[in-house]
Amino acid sequence: MSRSPRSGTGPWTRARTYEHELRAERQAEGIAAAKRREAEGRMLPGKKPTGRPRTVGPAELATLRRLVNDGVSVTEAARTLKIGRSTAYQALAE
Repeated sequence: MSRSPRSGTGPWTRARTYEHELRAERQAEGIAAAKRREAEGRMLPGKKPTGRPRTVGPAELATLRRLVNDGVSVTEAARTLKIGRSTAYQALAE
């Protein structure tokens, strides 16, 4: 027996399918609205921004640039700061 919301032909099945589609639509609208608010910088009170926090802050970036300018390789500088090499290259590219 299939558990999909479209299985069956009776009136209850049609009502269930309709409700399922409405719920999915409302959820998609809510997610899109939250992403817009986050992009515009107007998050709801008490809500934290979504996404992974940055590994390299301004202090680490300054230290990384200083080390690289002093002649230390990016790999060694990344090891010193305990960040990944690719993260160091991305930070330097910004």
